[in-house]
Amino acid sequence: MSNLTPDFRPAFSRYPFVYLCAFFSIGIFCAEKLADFSDFYYLVFANIFIASVILFSIETAHAIAKQLFLLSVFGLLGCFAHGEQQKNTGWSDWHFHSGKTVFQMRVIEIQADQPWTKGIGIIQWKKGDQIFATPIRFYVKGKNTPQLDQFLTVKAAVIPMENKGNPGEFDLKTYWKTKGICGMFFMEGKDYFVNKTIKCNFLTKAVRQAQSMCMDVLSKHLIGQELGIAQALILGDKSLLDNEIRSAFAATGSMHILAVSGLHIGLILQLLLAIVKLGAKWIKRSTAILFVILLLWFYALMTGFSPSVIRAVFMFSVLTWTQWKGLQASSINTLFFTAFVIVLWKPMYLFDIGFQLSYLAMLGIFLFYQKIAGIWNPSNKILYYLWEGTAIGFAAQVTTTPLTLYYFHQFPNYFAIANLGLMGLSSIVLGAGIFILVTHKVPILGKLNGLILLYCVCWMFRFIQWIETWPGALVYGFDLPIIFAPILLFVASVLLLGETRKPYWRINAVHFLFILGWISYERFQLVSDSHVCILNEKKLTVIFKSGEKSWCFYDSEQPDKIKFSAANYLKLHPSKLKFISIRNKNLRLRCEANEIRIRRIKDGREIQVNKELFHLYYKPITNQKRWSRILFMPWISHRNSLSNGAKMIPIAQN
Repeated sequence: MSNLTPDFRPAFSRYPFVYLCAFFSIGIFCAEKLADFSDFYYLVFANIFIASVILFSIETAHAIAKQLFLLSVFGLLGCFAHGEQQKNTGWSDWHFHSGKTVFQMRVIEIQADQPWTKGIGIIQWKKGDQIFATPIRFYVKGKNTPQLDQFLTVKAAVIPMENKGNPGEFDLKTYWKTKGICGMFFMEGKDYFVNKTIKCNFLTKAVRQAQSMCMDVLSKHLIGQELGIAQALILGDKSLLDNEIRSAFAATGSMHILAVSGLHIGLILQLLLAIVKLGAKWIKRSTAILFVILLLWFYALMTGFSPSVIRAVFMFSVLTWTQWKGLQASSINTLFFTAFVIVLWKPMYLFDIGFQLSYLAMLGIFLFYQKIAGIWNPSNKILYYLWEGTAIGFAAQVTTTPLTLYYFHQFPNYFAIANLGLMGLSSIVLGAGIFILVTHKVPILGKLNGLILLYCVCWMFRFIQWIETWPGALVYGFDLPIIFAPILLFVASVLLLGETRKPYWRINAVHFLFILGWISYERFQLVSDSHVCILNEKKLTVIFKSGEKSWCFYDSEQPDKIKFSAANYLKLHPSKLKFISIRNKNLRLRCEANEIRIRRIKDGREIQVNKELFHLYYKPITNQKRWSRILFMPWISHRNSLSNGAKMIPIAQN
């Protein structure tokens, strides 16, 4: 029987933090996603604890009892840690008002842009004896913008972070909540005045000066798109990346190259260790290792201290320290140890997409790299290096693909080829970029290094653009339920790590094919269906989809905003989209075999597709019986209001 049902669970004695991190994360997940049922999940954890105590009295059930005990204890700890973080941000005690309020704020981050400058501030406020320092997102219109470390008095309306509920949109509410931000406000120059400028501490000042110096050095050797790519890859600053660069890297599955993560930290660590070896005669090994680890953490600070950078630097610091001490530490256990410490420090990091993908990528490399690399062992060194990079890319893609399909609804078909070419180029760019920061004042060496950096970045971008033009480079239309992500990961793990001759492997292979077939069928349904989608926008925006063609009718004077929402819609419902303005006019036309009419009526608009007729009102109305055929613009409070999300209405074809 054991041959049919092998145990794929890791041994607790060897991988304790796999279990502890998983149990702690379950508690955080329950506290975040089941907040309305807190009494229920506390009761569940309490019953699990009681069950573990009972099972301890049964000799054959000690292993299960220990795991249930740890699940109950660390699950509850996760719930408490999540609650404490929410209390510390102050948002759980903050009351949103409909009008403007006066408050004080310190500016901690600013990003100049037109027409809105974006930033993050810290609101200082009191409730009783408690003093809160609450982070908030703000937008400033005009050229008169605040500066870093200024302490402002602001009069503005603070509104909660909310998603529009349009198809395919990014979950901004959760994204900002992982950073402790649940509210935002808009203001102009007249809505605030500067009280004073607070001096930053020595470490912050040093980091900012280092960032400024590095950016100045890069800008002397690079310009335009090449500068934007180099800054993102070397310093983690994506402010200069335009839509063309982002779309090209996204279409080839290479966006991780532009985010400082484990790949970059690993390369920097190897470079630093190589330099340290040159001075082995003059520097003690312990001092050198400590110096390398400190440099890694300073680099993490300089690149923004993002979750992926924290994870990578923390993990490599622990690995370097354990190897120096001669300890036999499992890479997977070390990975989960760093994850456990980070979510213990910031529980909401568990829901950060970058955090999730970076950890899954490293987990895939640790689990599957050796298995995939062992498929082929080329004797040629160049081929061996290329195959090694390809194996790393495949291993990381196995674990990250389910979440990529869930979050972004897309899959890059040529990711292996793209990563194969970028592996070498990104290594040269990163090495040359760091080297130029040290040698930029050396006349000949600095210019030579600058030319190498320029040409490598240029070739990298041209290579990505070339792959982007290949047919079917990026496939949209995947609507994967979140429950399928762990299922796909488990099934893929069994396929790669299991024994192919065993019956369970064959059953699992059939299961895997069935899941792929189901995903493909669901995508076919999304591509071929017909419906009317009314987006949650301030101005009327209607998308009519008929098979592989669709038409977007918009009443806005700012088509760029509409195109952004339409692009998100196309991720879930791929089709060839045509934009048609209906501003201040009625419309009647035929789209394929379908007749569409949009006309102005009293207090709203009437929309008719074939024989389907419904009304969209701009003002509240009463005494209507057919509520299913009536919709309201988002500023109207009603169960059929677009403020609750976009409305999707299936349409029968003529």
